[in-house]
Amino acid sequence: MKINPQWQRHVQAWRESGMNQADYCRQQGLNPKTFSKWARCEYPVDKTAPLEVIPVQVTPSLPATEAAVVLKLTRGVQLELSTAVSPRWLAELLQCLV
Repeated sequence: MKINPQWQRHVQAWRESGMNQADYCRQQGLNPKTFSKWARCEYPVDKTAPLEVIPVQVTPSLPATEAAVVLKLTRGVQLELSTAVSPRWLAELLQCLV
């Protein structure tokens, strides 16, 4: 599906804004589900691309009771998780993010 010019302008403005989709849609009075559909049309996600494993070195910087796992996502988004999360749950989360 080819993106229409109105949605293309919105998608471009959102990308340049640095906001997340929900905040942009709220500010512009747009339906988030419709907006997300148009954003995917312009920049489709390749679900056949292999996952990329990036080696990391973990060094404790907080007391063990406050340690966290930090996932760095696109556009500067970070997701901080407790180290108490189960490896299985973390694996499922990573699959959902792909």
